[in-house]
Amino acid sequence: ANDGTPYFLTANHCMAGQNPTNWTFRFNWESPVCTPTTAGPTNNTVSGATLLENDPGSDVALLLLSTTPPASYDVWYTGWDATGAVPEATTVIHHPTGDVKKISFDNDAPTLGEFDGADCWHIPNWEDGTTEGGSSGSGLWNPEGRLIGQLFGGEANCSNNVNDNFGRFDLSQPLLTQWLGNCAPAVLDGYDPNAPALALDASILTITGVEPHYC
Repeated sequence: ANDGTPYFLTANHCMAGQNPTNWTFRFNWESPVCTPTTAGPTNNTVSGATLLENDPGSDVALLLLSTTPPASYDVWYTGWDATGAVPEATTVIHHPTGDVKKISFDNDAPTLGEFDGADCWHIPNWEDGTTEGGSSGSGLWNPEGRLIGQLFGGEANCSNNVNDNFGRFDLSQPLLTQWLGNCAPAVLDGYDPNAPALALDASILTITGVEPHYC
């Protein structure tokens, strides 16, 4: 609905034995410079969430944060592509072993595969970067910046950039319609709650030259 409802997407396997009411969600956990990386702010947080839906078939879990992140956090609500179209390339934004934000790139199209019982996008290898334990649940985006999945697992680590698997959002979306809307489009662009309002708008002030019986 592009109304800023603070949904949080992660992986189903991240929920094992967990109670998200006790979780703390940290925002802007990124280094201010690339080299050398340093710790980002630790005070941009929201406490607690409710589990709305989870399913092992695409390793997806949808949560609702207890509090909407304040405008000062400058959050971005991601759009998605649930068509199942295979993208030409992919990008994952993640926090390996809880580290500050990292971005990894695969310049090739993913393949369809299965991992531990879930239907997944399979990344044979990353051209730039990799993931690690702790990256689970992180989003996978197509070149248009639309979410297509979340990280399940594989062989990737700091010394090995091969064989990652992401639960497919095109299979998850039908499970999430109760929350995202029964008429949720298959393709949706992201939403910026801090986007400036239009400086100019148009509206009808008066109508002239129309016979009264047409009004």
